[in-house]
This record gives sequence, structure tokens and C-alpha cells, in this order.
Amino acid sequence: MKAIEFRNFLGRLGELSPEQMRALGEVMAGSRDDAIAIIEARFGASPVCPGCASRDIRSWGSTGGLKRYRCRDCRRTFTALSDTPLSGLHKRDTWLAYAESMIRHASVREAAAICGIDKTTSFRWRHRFLEAPCEIKAAKLTDIVEVMPEACFQHDETFFLESFKGSPELPRPARKRGGKASKRGLSGEQIPVLIARDRHGAMTDSVLDDLTDKPVAGVLGPVIDRNNVLVSDGAERYRRIADERNILHVSLNLSAGERSWGVYHIQNVNAYDSRLKTWMKPFKGVATKYLANYLGWHRAIDKPSHGTKVPAALLTSALG
Repeated sequence: MKAIEFRNFLGRLGELSPEQMRALGEVMAGSRDDAIAIIEARFGASPVCPGCASRDIRSWGSTGGLKRYRCRDCRRTFTALSDTPLSGLHKRDTWLAYAESMIRHASVREAAAICGIDKTTSFRWRHRFLEAPCEIKAAKLTDIVEVMPEACFQHDETFFLESFKGSPELPRPARKRGGKASKRGLSGEQIPVLIARDRHGAMTDSVLDDLTDKPVAGVLGPVIDRNNVLVSDGAERYRRIADERNILHVSLNLSAGERSWGVYHIQNVNAYDSRLKTWMKPFKGVATKYLANYLGWHRAIDKPSHGTKVPAALLTSALG
């Protein structure tokens, strides 16, 4: 089904009767055993006590449809869900359906309708599902590393409009959702996001307070070293960061139309940024306090070759 057809389908969910909605939920969710099997398999791959990290554990009955375990060292009892972001959430029979709705870019209300849950529950589930993917980033980038340009606004830097969506009180006059900043480029209205990506698809990103050297170096420092080549636009901060770490730096003068220098370019990270912005548009603005979660969400589903578009893979990722 094409994306526009799927959106039209979701838009008609309100026409379904309660019985039809329940039937749809059952089809989407599959069996309860599917979700539990995924949860148990994820834990069984590396069983460890969530309290003391001991591997000396034994079976201890069951609870809530999950196996229960007991640690022989700290004597704590737990399940495969203990201390995971999904701990405490109910209706596990709909978790795979919810993961599917996230892959399909469904809204909070659309996901709630598909799973037969309240919209506030759907919102809570969304951010519980994103808690772990938000932190899953590349520990190291290899070879050529491209950094999202931010010197000139016309060159597609990654800024997102500051948003207090969902907050009961606003520090400024309200504006239409998905509105535009009053001026171009970085300002108090814009939240910068730094994106660094290598040619193998490994990447990291981060919401920044500003674009001064310290926060930028804080993101790039742990993931690059002297074995990398850092490619960026002409912003001086990248040259300083590269010099401090004895890293070869290739600076492209985008304002003069310089798009590449030999094999060095920033087309890889630019393409990712374009996909990210296109994917973000239907949300019509996301609350700044949740922006990192949405970045993690997009990273998790922007890897079709790794099978992360399968609901089971997203559910596994949500477990941490």
C-alpha cells in the first residue's frame, strides 16, 4: 500500500464500529505469544540480573504471562521486562501493532485507534518506545565523516523551530503549529541539531543549546579520532575541533558552489537531513523537550537494510 493510501486508510478509522475496531486490533497485533516471545528471546540472549548484574540466576515461576527469575546473589526476583522502558505498561497483546503504527508514521490518535487505547496512553507509549532508541547511536565513526553544514541557512542546516507543544503555559504568544521563524538562520527561535555520519551509515546526532565550539566538540569528540577525515562546510569551529584532535579536515565553500573536493563531499549527510525533515513535516512541529526522541525514532526506522522496519525489531529496540 502506498503512503498516501495508508494515510487515507488511517483517516477513515473513525468510521469503524467498536467491533470492527477490535477485530482490526487483533489482526494488527497478532497473538499475545508473539510479543512475549520477542521479550523473552531478547532477555534469554544475555540473561542478567537487572539489580546487581549477576548472571547467577534461576527460574522462579511466572507472573503476568512472563517467566520470573530470581538472582542467587542479591535474591531479587524479576522478569524480562524489569527495569526496561516498557516495564509497567499493559496490553502487551497490542505492542506489536503499536510498533507497526510507529513505523507507518501514524499520529498519536491514529495509533490509539488501531490499538484500542486512549490517546493519552498512546502518547505515553510513544515516548516509552522511544526512550531506548533515543540513546542508540554510533560509538565511533569510521573513515570519512560528514557533518551537517550550518554556516548559511540556504544550505540546509538542521534547525528545528522551538516548540512548547503540549505545555499548559507558554513563555511567548501562541503561533500556528508548524509555523515559521520570524527570521532566517540560527536565533532564539531555532533549535540546532548536529548530525555526523560516515559513509557506512553509522551516525550520531544531538540537540544542541547553541553552535559554539564546546557543545559541538562534545558531540564529535567521542566519535572521531586521527584515523578519520572530517568533511564540513566552511564553519571555522570544525577546523578548530579537527586541529585540536590532529584530524584531517576538508572544508567545502558551499557559498561559492563548491560541493565536493575529489572523493570528499557532504551529500551523504545532506540526504539524511532531507529525509529527516520530510519525515518530520506531518507532525507539524514537535515539542522541543521531545526532539531527541524523534531523532532516535527516525534513526531506528531509517535502516531498511538492517530490518528495522519490522515491528518486532522496533519492539526489541524499545526494550533497550
